[in-house]
Amino acid sequence: MFIPAGLLAGGCNTSGCTDNHSALPLMGFYDYATGNQISLDSLDLGGVGAPGDSLLVHSGEKVSQVYLPFRDGVTSTSFCLHYDYKLQGLDNPAFDDIITFYYDAEPYFASSECGAMYRYIIREVEYTRHLIDSISVIDPVVTNVELERIQVFFRTSNPDQGDDDVTEPDDTPGGDPGEDSGDASGDDDSPQEGDEE
Repeated sequence: MFIPAGLLAGGCNTSGCTDNHSALPLMGFYDYATGNQISLDSLDLGGVGAPGDSLLVHSGEKVSQVYLPFRDGVTSTSFCLHYDYKLQGLDNPAFDDIITFYYDAEPYFASSECGAMYRYIIREVEYTRHLIDSISVIDPVVTNVELERIQVFFRTSNPDQGDDDVTEPDDTPGGDPGEDSGDASGDDDSPQEGDEE
């Protein structure tokens, strides 16, 4: 189910780089219709082709944000979102969403505590649109500073239906499981909820 929730804490703390020595983009989950942050409790999220198919998020955990490790030595990393909503029939892999980030990696000196590390410049984002409506890159420059740089907007059910369950993928363009992808970048000018034309 999608449940409205507050931010989850994580990342750097006041002691410098104790927790977050690396540049990891933080991605948050939102309801496209309301713009409110939501929490997902039936999501498996992992890197495509990651060693051992390790998951960053397991179904049963309630999350509204997740750190995404980008791969070193390559210019793109893909993540798979599998929705484990059996009652809605969305646990079929045909409804999985794939998000691919294209980026450049640059070495930089963060601080005397953190030392030198890579930062990432997100150049482009491609994604399928089964349950994802759109993705916004708030800040394409990813450092070890704790900041939500990526926002994923999901299509969810109408609260007036008396349930916060997800809706089935719609049959409009972008909602069909056969639809390949959308894209977003740091200069995305597609309208979001609440934006003025």
